[in-house]
Amino acid sequence: MKRKAFLPLVILLVFIIGCTQQSRLSSRLSAEWNIAKFEARTFEGSTSSIENAGTLVLRSNGRGTQSFTSSIAHAGDQASTDFEWNNTDRTVSIMAQGASVPKIWIVVDSSRSKQLWYSTDSSGNVQIMHLEKK
Repeated sequence: MKRKAFLPLVILLVFIIGCTQQSRLSSRLSAEWNIAKFEARTFEGSTSSIENAGTLVLRSNGRGTQSFTSSIAHAGDQASTDFEWNNTDRTVSIMAQGASVPKIWIVVDSSRSKQLWYSTDSSGNVQIMHLEKK
């Protein structure tokens, strides 16, 4: 009988800890960030990087704005777009207006003043954003 009562308690504890980490990351992210460096790595092994690539504003209401330098916003992409965002304890999802699927970033390193995010696309290419709080 004691084992049956213990399992729901463990599940509840895991849920509470996960929600706390998610809330902590969310409050840490709500700010204006400089994209200090944006890297793109192809699955073939080539790498390109851009310093001071733009800004990312994450508001606590789940909305934001991204402004990229012209070197990232190419091929008809807008340099500045609005989006909606949310997070788990380890990821940030950004859903730009008009996009069919959200861009999901894995939060590799997170502090109050710096962030390191990784994302991949369906071709196996990796994008990396080094963010610094303004």
